[in-house]
Amino acid sequence: MKHLFVLMSVIMGFQVNSQQGNIHSEPLEWSFLHPVKQSWQDLGQKGSVQEALIESGEMPDPFYGLNELKFGWFEEHVWEFKSIIFLTDEQLDKEYVELEFPSIDTYGKVYVNGKLVMETANAFIPHRVQIKEHAKQGMNEIEVYITPPVMYHAKTYEEMGYQLPAPNDVHKNAVAPLTRKPQYQFGWDWSLRLNTIGFNKIAHVITYNDNRIINSTINTVEVGENGAEMEMMVELAVKKDDTLLWKSKQFGDQEVIIKNGEGRRTAQLSNPALWWPRGHGEQHLYDETWTFSKNKTTIDSKSFQFGVKTSELVREEDQWGTSYYFKINGRQLFCKGADYIPQDIFPARVKDEDIEEMVETMAESNFNMVRVWGGGYYPDEIFFETCDRLGIMVWEDLMFACAMYPGDDKFIANITEEFRYQIPRIAAHASVVQFNGNNEVEVAWGNWGFQIKYGLFGKSAKEIEAAYDRVFKETAPQIVKEFTSIPYIHTSPLSNWGKMEFYNHGSQHYWGVWHGKDPIEDFGKKIGRFNAEYGFQSFPEFSTLHTFSDTSEWDLKSDVMKHHQKSYVGNNMILKHAKKLYGEPANFKEFVYFSQLTQSKAVSMAIAGHRIDYPRCGGTLVWQLNDCWQVSSWSSIDYFGNWKALQYEMKKDYEDVSVVAKYNDLEDIDFYLVSDVIDTFNCEVQCEIFDLKGKSKAVIELSQQVNGQGSQLLCMKTVKEDLKKMNAHLVFTWTDEEGNQFSRSYDNIQLSREKAPESAVKMSYNRTLGQNSGVITIETTKFLKDFWISSDKFGVKFDRNFQSLLPGTHTFEITFEEEPTEEDFKMMWL
Repeated sequence: MKHLFVLMSVIMGFQVNSQQGNIHSEPLEWSFLHPVKQSWQDLGQKGSVQEALIESGEMPDPFYGLNELKFGWFEEHVWEFKSIIFLTDEQLDKEYVELEFPSIDTYGKVYVNGKLVMETANAFIPHRVQIKEHAKQGMNEIEVYITPPVMYHAKTYEEMGYQLPAPNDVHKNAVAPLTRKPQYQFGWDWSLRLNTIGFNKIAHVITYNDNRIINSTINTVEVGENGAEMEMMVELAVKKDDTLLWKSKQFGDQEVIIKNGEGRRTAQLSNPALWWPRGHGEQHLYDETWTFSKNKTTIDSKSFQFGVKTSELVREEDQWGTSYYFKINGRQLFCKGADYIPQDIFPARVKDEDIEEMVETMAESNFNMVRVWGGGYYPDEIFFETCDRLGIMVWEDLMFACAMYPGDDKFIANITEEFRYQIPRIAAHASVVQFNGNNEVEVAWGNWGFQIKYGLFGKSAKEIEAAYDRVFKETAPQIVKEFTSIPYIHTSPLSNWGKMEFYNHGSQHYWGVWHGKDPIEDFGKKIGRFNAEYGFQSFPEFSTLHTFSDTSEWDLKSDVMKHHQKSYVGNNMILKHAKKLYGEPANFKEFVYFSQLTQSKAVSMAIAGHRIDYPRCGGTLVWQLNDCWQVSSWSSIDYFGNWKALQYEMKKDYEDVSVVAKYNDLEDIDFYLVSDVIDTFNCEVQCEIFDLKGKSKAVIELSQQVNGQGSQLLCMKTVKEDLKKMNAHLVFTWTDEEGNQFSRSYDNIQLSREKAPESAVKMSYNRTLGQNSGVITIETTKFLKDFWISSDKFGVKFDRNFQSLLPGTHTFEITFEEEPTEEDFKMMWL
């Protein structure tokens, strides 16, 4: 019956097959053999065996409770997959019959009708093989055997004579550095260990004549008086020499010589409209179509968009040390954003709309840059296309992180194929402004004690250092240079945290508060030339906590809460700083609330310091934007997309023109007007000071002449001494260069005060007729500090949150997927 079901699935699949002229594509449906039960089970077109057994009910949700611990056995078996496909005489009459796997995860042996046709060892690249000689009319059987990394590399370290450091790989045989698959799946300090086994994308059998497009890129070499000089490359599936007519919507027709399946051409684009990052101009994208033909017969075509822009990473000696900033189209600008990790432990179930929504959140939060972190996987086209459209610059890491990697010929050949596929694909997008070789590999070797822990001295140490140079200083930059003018840097950070001099040179990952003993206010004082990582942890909101735990486990000492805290300092570090800022939490719920407030304050201190420090400081990227499961982490958005306090605050900190708070210490604060716009304009700033009863005590006019990007201290000397002796609520209002008005409030709490009782607060909710939106009204007779409203119902989004409320009536606009009731809303305040 099992094979009958697969057969019917394939036959039904004929109705949705892709066909474009010369090219016919059949998606494959898979079943797999359960290695313990020895029974065949359905997988579908893509996904992992773990997902399939969760779906069938055999395995529990790995995110719930301690269930992660039940998934180790998957790595102890070789997994057999099978697909049945029917091929017609018409298909077999085509010149080529090709089997394509966009992503096999990871070590696979592929058989067609019993013949071994391909072995795979890299989940980051497509694998293709011509199978016409093995295929037949009618039913064809495709089998894939996938061996988990720990089994595949069972003896590798024994053969090497030493172990490569991989501190995040929690298995006793830590083989993450040897394996070209997402590194976070081996375990991380914010991720569970779950090494997926299967197919991350849909595999196809593709039939065609002559050739077909499998990769391409377009590169802006330079923009000058005569226009933009553009370089183009196309890669074809069949590696043969040929001469083809290359038709281009923007650049006209040209006959090109194809060498070993690759064609190149250059062209001028007159009077180009440039692509600019968000906040600096329009994101102009050209519509383009390439068509390749031979003897007037179309072979293949591709439609896409591209932008014209140049990017430059400026690293040079200056009065402070060594710079690190970006110029886009010749303009120096300040970068602001966060570090992006995979959106799920299961890559196959991340949908395009999930990715679009994440990038849209970046734009909504006033980002102009995102860093794709190197321990995950290379994002799909939809990610880069959305960044192109919304003006989000992309700093793209190559997929290496926090470990030492081999440099033997076999590994170099593997990553060379990876780079030659991923780099041109990604570089084709206007949003991409930098390739970075790895995350924290060099700094780890120099500072994390690998040599002592792993016994790496003499020959082994020299081999590891030579491997680093071969991978990140030779192979990667050579391939980047071959395909694009986008800058490449071999690692991030270039300088470690610690000594003050370190902050004067290059990129910085500042972990002096979280991993060190620095006070929390040092976030705004120890500032690198480009701050590519820094952060503080918090817990997700209550609706998210419910998805992995019972309220009986809502205790920092419970096994479940400890299991969902992967950092070695974790909850104690949160509690240490939260107590200093807000006092001892009365219970677990208050701890969660305090954790979010502490994270928000810590990171906001850093962002303010970084923006004020421009032009010495070239950018600020918060660690981290998102989560891959429900966990206590550094994220500003939890696994389900709920905004933490930090995300609301970051949106205000990242306004193109904003008022930010500089903490000289926890009791001494100055306010600055910061600007990322290039225009010169007069900014009308006003600060109104209220007492906590809501009475206006003073209004200060602070008109400022903004001369492009930079910051200005807002002079409040007349009231600063008075503020040290009173409790007050400060409301700043200002206009940007277009006359749009903004406001932001800060609290000045110097004297003891009592928290408002619940009886002082009244909430009501009204839905907007006919829409998935509504308004929450809060009436309060008392001051509510850092007011937080949350919902037990999933998918509720608030226009603002974690804001202090003066006595009076306040409204919060919400949108939702499923309508909440008034009882679903929960409120907390200080």
